[in-house]
Amino acid sequence: MSELHQKATSGFKWTGISSVTTTVLQLVQLLVLARLLAPEDFGLMAMLIVIIGFTQSFSDLGISNAIIHYQKISREQLSSLYWLNLVAGGVIFLILTLSAPLIGLFYNEPRLTDLTFWAALIFLVIPVGQQFQVLLQKELLFKQLSTIEICSSLAGAATAIISAYSGKGVLSLLYGQLANAVCKSILLWVMTDPQWRPFFHFRLSDLKGFLGFGLYQMGERSLNFLGWNLDKMIIGLMLGSHTLGLYSIAYQLVVKPFQMFNPIITRITTPLFSKMQTDNELLRKTFLNMVRFTALAMFPVYIGMIVLAQPLFLLLFGEQWLPAVRVFQVLALLGFFYSIGNLLGSLLVGKGRPDIGFNFNVVVFFLYGIAVWIGTGYGMEGVAWGLVITTGLILFPIDFWIRWYLIQMRPMEYLGAFAPMLISGLLMGGLVYMTHHYMGLSGDTIQSLLFSIFIGGTAYFSLIYFWQKDAVFRLWHLQE
Repeated sequence: MSELHQKATSGFKWTGISSVTTTVLQLVQLLVLARLLAPEDFGLMAMLIVIIGFTQSFSDLGISNAIIHYQKISREQLSSLYWLNLVAGGVIFLILTLSAPLIGLFYNEPRLTDLTFWAALIFLVIPVGQQFQVLLQKELLFKQLSTIEICSSLAGAATAIISAYSGKGVLSLLYGQLANAVCKSILLWVMTDPQWRPFFHFRLSDLKGFLGFGLYQMGERSLNFLGWNLDKMIIGLMLGSHTLGLYSIAYQLVVKPFQMFNPIITRITTPLFSKMQTDNELLRKTFLNMVRFTALAMFPVYIGMIVLAQPLFLLLFGEQWLPAVRVFQVLALLGFFYSIGNLLGSLLVGKGRPDIGFNFNVVVFFLYGIAVWIGTGYGMEGVAWGLVITTGLILFPIDFWIRWYLIQMRPMEYLGAFAPMLISGLLMGGLVYMTHHYMGLSGDTIQSLLFSIFIGGTAYFSLIYFWQKDAVFRLWHLQE
């Protein structure tokens, strides 16, 4: 395993650089556009993201993770899969273009008709480089992948900001996404191994095994995405674009740390777990190490976001977004479950069990649908509480049972992997709250916010160092 650990260490470094850089660029874009665009613009974009994300679940027919799971794939098979991806992207483009009037009618937003066409263009671009991205991940070549992602994110953010300053309104958000996709596809084609490029070969027999795996993945992805975005879809339908815009900003800020950290873990653990798929003991140890690493990084962030929500919104977005503070604090509770629960997807791919992921996401979709529908009667905050309660009381226990079934993970060892970080984070949160609220600090200055963050960070890492010194040392060196 020494070679795998060496590649994993390099992967953590380069994926970390890419993830931090792209998240910072996205955050800068969000902060700038929040000052230039109205909540209604973000509400319209949130409606489109639901459509784009759902259809993107079908863009590669679910075969990307199949390529990672199967360790031996011929060039002929890769070529057949590539052309299949291109055809799938073209079909999705046509479906979205033709259904654009119906989308506008569904949301009672005529502006969505024209916007959907620009969104559909993305599906002509993504398949050009999608398979190359998967192969880079499969071979743990994260330096090349990180370089490509940083460049494409920079192109997307620059395009969105320039477009917004030019008065393009909500279109600036779409132009940014399109620029990102075009840049990424070009760089993936140019910078990856020429032997991976397709030739004029397509045979149905090459798809055997991949399509079966992919159908479960496609179903899992689509249901997972809908489960994650039912709140936005129903809020937009029942409460309007203004409320959805406020909710969308709160949600985007909540998931930024998760979006930054998630690729660092999942892009490495998915191929890593696939290579360990027959060794349950090693899988379990590695999985628990990743849970510790995730909790170490994510728990203090979400606790800090809850405690410092109001000054954070004032400084980042301005007073017009303050109505989103309460829902932001509630949604931040989801960050705990999402961050440590996301590793399940990598485990299911590694073990070759996409059927379990599909069935689990059927349950998620059904329960989230009920929670969001009931929650809309209490406004956007009611929706947020519905998601938190459903996740914590029902889905989290099911999530753990799947881990036990796959790799015999015991409850106490799983709890022990993140409990020290949770307790340290709560103590940190209490100290920050007292510091910020009982020492006369002004809530709307960057100095007081930075001081509170410094106090919290010092307290948290001091507690972790003295309580979990050996565990942190092992994680740092990626040793069992």
